[in-house]
Amino acid sequence: MQNNLLFEMLPLVAFFIVYYITKNLYTATAVCIVASWIQLILCKIKYKHISKNTWISTVLITIFGGLTIGFHNKTFVMLKPTVLLWIIGVSLIIGQFMGKNGIKLMLHKEINLPDKIWNKFNFAWGLFFITMGFINLFVAFNFSEYVWVKYKVFGSMGLTLVFMIITVLLAFILQKRYNKQL
Repeated sequence: MQNNLLFEMLPLVAFFIVYYITKNLYTATAVCIVASWIQLILCKIKYKHISKNTWISTVLITIFGGLTIGFHNKTFVMLKPTVLLWIIGVSLIIGQFMGKNGIKLMLHKEINLPDKIWNKFNFAWGLFFITMGFINLFVAFNFSEYVWVKYKVFGSMGLTLVFMIITVLLAFILQKRYNKQL
């Protein structure tokens, strides 16, 4: 079940718009929490299903965002992306060892590859998300709040998009080679 990408990004877009207008991380975080719960409810209404990622993201922003607002400490909300990225990365890697390849599940209808190659892609994505978590920590604690917000919204998304494009292009190239061998 694929949700609309823009719909999935509703809380992030709301966070950025409010931060851009107010320059207040606490207000933007509160709006992000509310937008996450609205997204969750709309997912249930529109798709009759809420994905694990949407649940996890909503719970994490509620916890870390709540701690940020409650303790008036931006560190918590800056940690949230890292925790989410690490959960996704580790889940992909552990899932693979348990016989579930998350990347194959998403792309196998469009691309036909041997499991050996799917496993390499899945492991690469797992490592990518773990690495992105470390990059988030580096940016959060070595640059200004404003730079971190811009990285969180644009840099992280841009790196993920580039990695996705590389993965899909490589998958199509490998599929072509694989099909020639058959």
